[in-house]
Amino acid sequence: MANRFSDWQEDLSSDLVKSKKRRKLFFEAMQEEYDNDLDVLRAVVKVIGLKEYSKLCGLPSSNISNYLKKGKDLKVSTISKLISPFGIKVVNISLDLVA
Repeated sequence: MANRFSDWQEDLSSDLVKSKKRRKLFFEAMQEEYDNDLDVLRAVVKVIGLKEYSKLCGLPSSNISNYLKKGKDLKVSTISKLISPFGIKVVNISLDLVA
């Protein structure tokens, strides 16, 4: 089995992968715990699993891993691709984090 984040939960991951509505609700619930949506995204990807999340957004897992590193400047188009599996339209990300 591939290395997994300690936050990865197989059953929850499976439910989130299968249902866009559940992904959106989970993302929105996690927003209450974090300052910005990029931090929420980092946490949610750990729960879903990088490999599974990669399939959801159609980006290579190595790219996603690089995008989610702290201190990484992201383009708005990249953020949109990363957020797309959640059906979220508006994101709360500090302008300092956007290139």
